[in-house]
Amino acid sequence: MQQTTKPVSKFKVFLLWFILIGNLLFWLGFWTWRHRNDATPQPDAEAGSAVFRTIFLLVVGGFFLAAGIGSYLIIVATTCLTFDFTRPVFSAYKGKQYLAKIIVPTLTSLGIGFMLCVFLEPLMRSFGVTGQLTFLLPLFIALIPLQIAQMWISIWVPVIKKLIAKRLAARGILPGQLHSAILMGISDPTKSSFKKMTLIEDDIGALWIAPDQLIYWGDTDQFAIRCDQLIQLERRADAGSTAMLAGTAHIILHVQQPDGTVRQIRLHTEGHWTLGRNRKATDDLAATIADWHGAARPATPPPIPAA
Repeated sequence: MQQTTKPVSKFKVFLLWFILIGNLLFWLGFWTWRHRNDATPQPDAEAGSAVFRTIFLLVVGGFFLAAGIGSYLIIVATTCLTFDFTRPVFSAYKGKQYLAKIIVPTLTSLGIGFMLCVFLEPLMRSFGVTGQLTFLLPLFIALIPLQIAQMWISIWVPVIKKLIAKRLAARGILPGQLHSAILMGISDPTKSSFKKMTLIEDDIGALWIAPDQLIYWGDTDQFAIRCDQLIQLERRADAGSTAMLAGTAHIILHVQQPDGTVRQIRLHTEGHWTLGRNRKATDDLAATIADWHGAARPATPPPIPAA
């Protein structure tokens, strides 16, 4: 088996983070500049108005924060509103998770931002910040850290684990069998990930490393790879994947098919809370597959003695 590795440049990882964070800071600066000359609201004539505004912001902020947390708990409890696992579910799940990634952080950010207005608005006015900036800046202060954290931390791990377990159970995989598996997604590396609006995985399931073959069961796909079928183990980063932010080089298996063609299968380790843990899991899996192939390879027979 041939092994090729194209490590991810640390400069590229730094550049990606610079572009992403710089984009968020650019919009913060743009809104600050645009509203720099807004008229300053007249101070309230009565102290009761200020108290009412404080209570109103706290109530509205608490409502949005509770809505964000509640929607997340509902998504986890219902496996992203997925109820029928007797048929393929991953295609529909990708679209629902795409919306969930927008709704949950937005509601949570608004809730935190409204409550921050109560504490930060007087402070900003003391530093000369006026107009709508006293309302917009707390919202951005809540939004930007959550957006950056969402790039590194995956809050959807419980949903992914439940989705795989329930779907494979419907396909006949017992819970005890799943305990010995590695949660895995697969995709086609010959197709660009930039064209995919949602998750880049084409299928999601579990991988077992048996003594004589690699066995995968997923939502719609399943295969078994013998030692002699695995002709190349490639490590290459996917520029369209968020895993690039951690410098992860995905595993690509080049598999010889019975008809003579070669199928490329890109592996995505699943069920890890951070990109850092996902990168380590990918490195460990690559080493495990290489060791498996070396151990399963038949030894070279000795020379045949002459008559």
